Amino acid sequence: MPFSAIWSTRIVVGAFAFGALLLMACAVLGLAGGGERAAAQDRSRAVAISAGGGHACALLETGAVECWGRRNYGQTDAPGGRFSAVSAGSRHTCALRESGAVECWGRNENGETDPPSGGFTVVSAGDEHTCALGEGGDIMCWGRNWAGRTDAPAGRFSAVSAGMEHTCALREGGDIACWGHNWAGRTDAPGGRFSAVSAGALHTCGLREDGEIVCWGDDEAG
Repeated sequence: MPFSAIWSTRIVVGAFAFGALLLMACAVLGLAGGGERAAAQDRSRAVAISAGGGHACALLETGAVECWGRRNYGQTDAPGGRFSAVSAGSRHTCALRESGAVECWGRNENGETDPPSGGFTVVSAGDEHTCALGEGGDIMCWGRNWAGRTDAPAGRFSAVSAGMEHTCALREGGDIACWGHNWAGRTDAPGGRFSAVSAGALHTCGLREDGEIVCWGDDEAG
């Protein structure tokens, strides 16, 4: 056989082999991509989210909790099981199980992840303390009690929010009560009827029933 014919044959065979390898590679990549798409489609959607100091957590449709971000204290190591709510604090996280029990994980230097027993409907993780709303409308707080941030007042409430060194809650009548360190007036809640409240580090904001937002406390950064 002439040399040119041999060379042509080798080219054809080589091209065929390369094409076969290319088709196989595309098939593998296609299967992998399909698997990724299927996995993405199988992932449950989030129904709630909470952002903490350096991490965030989400409650999925399945009731599972997923966290991401800084985990130097284990604040993103969510336990298994089904939950109905989640709250990410500065360096710890708490979630409400479907049974009403509170479970917390992360930094625990002041007992902020040692919840009391009982049934709760709302949980809020702050800086070094945590508060929860009992099934009877009472509030229980635990953790560091500097400046009285865990000394919840008596009465019936519908919501609670733990900030850095203070806590605020919404009474069933619609007025807001705050307690703890009052630097810059962050616990000086205005009068009137509200539908929601959120305590931050040095300030607090509330949502009035007419939709107006009112904030109080440190206004250095607006």
